[in-house]
Amino acid sequence: MYTCRFARTIEEPWTAVEPISLGTVPSGRGTPESYCLVEQQESQVMRFDVYGEDRAFADAQIWKTWVVIGFADAVHFVALDTKQRYSYPLRGYFDHLYPTEAFLLVASASELLCFDPEIRLQWRAEDLGIDGVVIKSVENDMIRGEGEWDPPGGWRPFTVSLRSGRIIAE
Repeated sequence: MYTCRFARTIEEPWTAVEPISLGTVPSGRGTPESYCLVEQQESQVMRFDVYGEDRAFADAQIWKTWVVIGFADAVHFVALDTKQRYSYPLRGYFDHLYPTEAFLLVASASELLCFDPEIRLQWRAEDLGIDGVVIKSVENDMIRGEGEWDPPGGWRPFTVSLRSGRIIAE
């Protein structure tokens, strides 16, 4: 079983693990904003040096055969077996990951993205908020959530079709 976690600093044995850089790496490389560490039964598997503007929200999870890392203004997928990488820019800052058995929902400041297990983007629902999108429930092919339109606390409900990403109700 794999686990992953963020760390602000690292020590041996992590300093000996070849890093995979994610985000916008400054010239001269610089110090990463954070590290994401993947382990399997206390053995070091992968180390990610994560670059980007520090934001309030960051998340890293193992989903299917992928390490999924949301940070700054993107979500990154790295295959556990081949280390092949895919990155998707977000419109606004990363907010949260919502994994299920069949799909992965990624929330940003203003939108919701839906990925299948092959990391194909199925749809993108935009303009759900301006300062955060949260999912409250997923049932009967409907996603119910709230988007913040008037910070702080100006949340408005929305319903999105799980099949198409089309906004059904606001």
